Amino acid sequence: MSKQTGYYTVFEHTPWRFYIAATNLGLCFVGSMPASKEECLNWTSRFRPDYVFEENSLQLSLYLEAFSAYLSGQVLTIDVPLDLTGTPFQQKIWEALRHIPYGETVSYSELASQSGLDSKAARAVGTAVGKNPLLIVYPCHRVLTKNGKLGGYRGSLPMKEQLLKLEQLTFKT
Repeated sequence: MSKQTGYYTVFEHTPWRFYIAATNLGLCFVGSMPASKEECLNWTSRFRPDYVFEENSLQLSLYLEAFSAYLSGQVLTIDVPLDLTGTPFQQKIWEALRHIPYGETVSYSELASQSGLDSKAARAVGTAVGKNPLLIVYPCHRVLTKNGKLGGYRGSLPMKEQLLKLEQLTFKT
């Protein structure tokens, strides 16, 4: 069986720099800062083995424009086609992330409750949030610890801080 072609490129819009990847179905990966081509290619080979990914920014112009608009404050969400890979539990949690309004934060236990789970499931929710392949699109940067601290972030804590500052949110350090 022949593999389909997917595309990846680096998104650069000062101070932002990270890799993105998409299949013919939609955006499938948003990388960390600082940008790592290796992170992107490792993720695509692990979670999209049925695709061969080629570097091509022209094929990803729709996504690049959407990130540019969001990160320059022109829009409050990134509304593009998506190709999401994850377990049913992960996808449930990631979908709940999309319901956290721009400019607001929740704790991991609040996210668990909003997902129809016991607040004691916060650790499992945190694990699912940490596996989110679509940073920014599924705004896991809006999830803080119950005492208002940053907690973790796959994209790096400086990236999380920058995203919260973009949304003008305060957090404890």
